[in-house]
Amino acid sequence: MLAILFMSFEIVDELRFLSSANSDNVHWTLSQAEVEFLEFQNAVDRARMADDPPPNLDEVIIEFDVFYSRLATLGTGLLYSPLREWSQFRTPLLDARERLENMIPLIDGPRTELAAALPDMATELTEIRPLIRKMATTGLEFFAFESDASRTSVAVTLSRVALLTIGLLMALAALLFHARRVTRKSQDRERELAASNARLHTIVGTSLDGVIVSDLDGKIIDFSPSAEKIFQRSAEDVKGKRLGEIIVPEYRRAEHEENLRRLRETGNHEMLRKGRLKLDSLRADGEIFPTEYSVAKASAGDEDLLVVFLRDISHRVAAENELVQARDRALAGEKAKAEFLAMMTHEIRTPLNGVLGNLSLLEDTKLSLPQSRYVRNMKISGELLMRHVNDVLDIARFESGADTAQEQAVHIGHMIQDIVDSQVSNAQSRGNVLQWGWTGEPAGWLRLDASRLQQVLLNLIGNAIKFTRDGRVTIEAELQREGGGLALELRVIDTGAGIPEADQKRIFEDFQTVERAVGESIGGTGLGLGIVRRFVRAMKGEIGVESDPGEGSVFWLRLPVTAADDMRPALASEIEPEAADDRQLDILLAEDNDINLELAREVLERMGQTVTTARNGQQAVDAAAKRHFDLILMDIRMPVLDGLAATREIRAGDGPCRETPIVAFSANVLPEARDRFAAAGMSDFLGKPLQTTELRQVIARLSKKHRAMAPAAEPVPAPAPAPDPVAVQPTPAPAPTPAPQAAAEHDRDSVIALLGRRHLEETEELFDWLAACPDDLGAVADRAHKIAGSAAAFGQQRLRDALVALEKAAETGDPDAVAPAISRARAAWETAPAPCVG
Repeated sequence: MLAILFMSFEIVDELRFLSSANSDNVHWTLSQAEVEFLEFQNAVDRARMADDPPPNLDEVIIEFDVFYSRLATLGTGLLYSPLREWSQFRTPLLDARERLENMIPLIDGPRTELAAALPDMATELTEIRPLIRKMATTGLEFFAFESDASRTSVAVTLSRVALLTIGLLMALAALLFHARRVTRKSQDRERELAASNARLHTIVGTSLDGVIVSDLDGKIIDFSPSAEKIFQRSAEDVKGKRLGEIIVPEYRRAEHEENLRRLRETGNHEMLRKGRLKLDSLRADGEIFPTEYSVAKASAGDEDLLVVFLRDISHRVAAENELVQARDRALAGEKAKAEFLAMMTHEIRTPLNGVLGNLSLLEDTKLSLPQSRYVRNMKISGELLMRHVNDVLDIARFESGADTAQEQAVHIGHMIQDIVDSQVSNAQSRGNVLQWGWTGEPAGWLRLDASRLQQVLLNLIGNAIKFTRDGRVTIEAELQREGGGLALELRVIDTGAGIPEADQKRIFEDFQTVERAVGESIGGTGLGLGIVRRFVRAMKGEIGVESDPGEGSVFWLRLPVTAADDMRPALASEIEPEAADDRQLDILLAEDNDINLELAREVLERMGQTVTTARNGQQAVDAAAKRHFDLILMDIRMPVLDGLAATREIRAGDGPCRETPIVAFSANVLPEARDRFAAAGMSDFLGKPLQTTELRQVIARLSKKHRAMAPAAEPVPAPAPAPDPVAVQPTPAPAPTPAPQAAAEHDRDSVIALLGRRHLEETEELFDWLAACPDDLGAVADRAHKIAGSAAAFGQQRLRDALVALEKAAETGDPDAVAPAISRARAAWETAPAPCVG
């Protein structure tokens, strides 16, 4: 404020001074012009009136020059340029100068002429005098007006300056008031910031996570106490040093420096967006340990900073590793258990198939009444054991994930009828009536998982028959439309013992059984309904039970289905059971194992079928290309060409058997194996050894489908049997006149004895060949597989297991694993019992 006042006074004084100086100079010049004119006029008058000639002309000349110079100043000076623009001043000035310029020749000419012209000059000056007077008074008047205007302007300016100053002072006062408020707020914020900083330092100081602040060059600015503990370094020692030298392991420093360089150049980096990252860090003692960190970019004035939040996760990583290892061990244990369970059930099936197959053959021989009872009891026990093994195998497959859904178009009426047909005998054995029918409009072709649905219905119907005696088992089917989709509801209704309400909640669990009300124990593993529940859930359906003790039970299941492209309502003729196909069939049997081939051929011939044999897949392809067969039984693993490849060639060719049903003939019953069979073009599946009932069902099922497609064929004559076991041989059906039973038994024993000797010879040849250390591991696997099948059929289980292990070792392609497997197989052979067929 003092400075503004001082500057105001200075400006006023200076303006007053400058204004006064200019005005005085102008007034003096105008007055002096009039004085100098008078001086010039007096000089002329004195020279003209002088008594003593010559007159004093020098004074006249000097006064002329002075006066002329004064007029020139008024006519050209910048100070008088505003005055010259005023006509009242400019006119007399120009007139006076013109008269003076006319005198210049006299002034500058000879003195005599000047002296002679003095009277005229005096007269001229008398005329000029009013002009000079007018010019002086006009100039003084002009500058008086201008001085007044200047003073007025200065006064206005000063007033404005005063007003501006007042306004400035008021603004300064307002700013001062505002500044005071801002200062108070700033002080409040400073106190809050100090408190916040104190809290932040407390949080950072007590946080278990380390906090490191650095610039974009990686120089450490701040190092929190937790970071000191984590890295075992003090903040004073690390400040100013580079991050890479302090906490980054040597093998990561180049990458760290590259990341900083890219961050400096681009101002952004992916590590700023990734959240928490896991990287190894370095302690002061050289220990490398895992850390979890995040990086944020911050600004402090014009400087960009990096803030790193990190924590030591070595204990967590160790715990996670322990959990992962424990999980892996648990999964490995579960997998090993599932694999062991699947392997054991499969291995149990192999000899059990042999037992059941031989029992089927034994039933067709002449037996005494006790022997027939014993054989029947053994067969029932064997079939019960096979069902238990199948249940366990189903559980193992499902839990291991090997059992996968495969939807296909199926005629639901035909499928239910086939299931009912297969269970009629079982129902009748307990005095039950088994029937089924539709509720509402019958359905035809649906797309669903037929394999699983068949197993579900078999379990439910089997349970209903098992818990019902002298009653009725009814299957109701209903196609429902829900929300634009289709649902198939099946109800298995029985009039059996019923299930108590307390047991209804647990019957779908594994290993759960119930007792009959009268105390009769119902056998079983308790796995059937557990498998049913798994399969229904896998098909995205639901299952339940409604039952009253003594009144019977209703097991219902509802499955989502879709209509197949060729779906149409089922005709009554399509779902009525057809008579069995008893006609003689021409069957091609492809099997490389002599034992299995002879057993299968004997079963087929006793059924009245004509059998042609092939010892490998290529022979089967050649035979199928020559003439039509009604059915082909194809072993899977055979030399030259396996069963799958042979099936593909038959289906791909144009031979007469292109559309003939081809049935897989194998002991491998796993779903993934059956999937491979179906993908290769096979029509159905039969397990080894052949069961007469299963074979009849397959023949009836396939012959109905194939009858319409099969070309009309001439009756196949029965050629005479040839002794060569390698060639493809058609085997004639038994003669119409039955041979004596004793002769048949003798022939069978002779065949078995012959096969036993051949088995011994082939096994000896195998080990002699293995003694030469063959390089072809594929051939080792094939020959071991062949002899293993014969050993199983002749009851040499230990030898069979050793040969299977040798086969698997050879399939791995590792010669180091094959040698000890050969040694174990040879030891098993040396201690094997004599071949026998039970």
